[in-house]
Amino acid sequence: MANIRSRGGQLEPHVLKSVFALLVVMLLTGCALGSKQPSGTLGPVMALGVSSDGRYAISTHLSKHLVLWDIERQQREILSTNANIYSAYFINDRDAFLWQDLNDQVRVQTIDGEVIQQFTHFPTYGHVMDDSLKHYLASTKTWDIYHGHDESLTPVMRDSHSPSVVGSGKMLKLRLAENGYLVSAGTGFGEVDRRPIDSEHPPVRKLDKLRFSSNYAGVVLWDVNTLKPIAKLAGNNVKVDAAISPDGQWVVSGDENAIALYWNTKSPEMNYDLAAGVLGVYKRNTGLPVGDPRKWDKSGLIPVPMADKPNRWGNRHLTTDITVALAFINDSQEFLRFGYRSHWVALFEAGNPWPQKYFDLGDDPYPSTASYLRSLSIATAPKAQVLVTGHRYDGGITVYRYDPEARTLTREWVGE
Repeated sequence: MANIRSRGGQLEPHVLKSVFALLVVMLLTGCALGSKQPSGTLGPVMALGVSSDGRYAISTHLSKHLVLWDIERQQREILSTNANIYSAYFINDRDAFLWQDLNDQVRVQTIDGEVIQQFTHFPTYGHVMDDSLKHYLASTKTWDIYHGHDESLTPVMRDSHSPSVVGSGKMLKLRLAENGYLVSAGTGFGEVDRRPIDSEHPPVRKLDKLRFSSNYAGVVLWDVNTLKPIAKLAGNNVKVDAAISPDGQWVVSGDENAIALYWNTKSPEMNYDLAAGVLGVYKRNTGLPVGDPRKWDKSGLIPVPMADKPNRWGNRHLTTDITVALAFINDSQEFLRFGYRSHWVALFEAGNPWPQKYFDLGDDPYPSTASYLRSLSIATAPKAQVLVTGHRYDGGITVYRYDPEARTLTREWVGE
């Protein structure tokens, strides 16, 4: 067979394109590749959760494996080879996690193997549960959000037949805060995201006619107790990721158009720009012409990492402006912004537009930042200040620990 790898051990570009196309077809249908793989061979991580104390991680893989990682002992255990690839989630302040098998059984299971709850559910494309175990929310492949299960199943968002995992090429991100707030993020679109929350644009409607435009596909803040939207957080374009601070005070977002924003949830009608790596903070309503450098405030910028060689556009700056994921790294409301196809991350403080530091996650192994379909493969435990990512090319994980006083991010373990 012909050699399809370059000298550096990576696939040649034409082969990468073919592999990527195949992966997309399989991922968008919710299927899992690798059904003929040996039980111990892991495909790439698709969804990941970290326990609040930072001792364990749970992952579901493209190969349909469910894996429990003991971070403290640096070892792993394969719990199932029949797992929904998007279903790994660690419940906050619990030694229990969520997962779903391919027979549609959702389990709330402890690290010791005890099944606390089990119920039949639709195939989930991302789900969350609060520490009371009373609030369970899950997304379908068409980005409908439901609360509860069985007889208590209640639609939270169901207002269109699209967008979806298939139509958008990304997951609908769901993230819970400790105060009962939920943030969802899919695709942003200015005019739609600015439509009001009212009877004309309800989050749940009868779908007796084909509707291809959801009014709630962008960044939305929800109240889990009332199952109602609090605010639509407009301003992003196309694929967008968002995170909410552990206490529910801040929401941050970033998208593939290099727009990044933040909100205080006490005044969600106001949004603020995060700085772009080399441009700074965009000055709104200046009246200056497009392209005028005076439209950008550079006063708080810090040096941006540089590549050894320029890319195809002649640029050597390694910015994280095209965002694939965001995650809070500690309870002091610092968060990380992950750049698309980048092994560099930017550290920010909530409420502050300026980057505080850049960290190199390393490229051996490369972190799982190369696909919006794998944005769930990056997770943090803010109380333990632990970050875990999947790998771009294999089924392993990498564990990092953040020191807020020294502002360092140290790689502690590569699990394979």
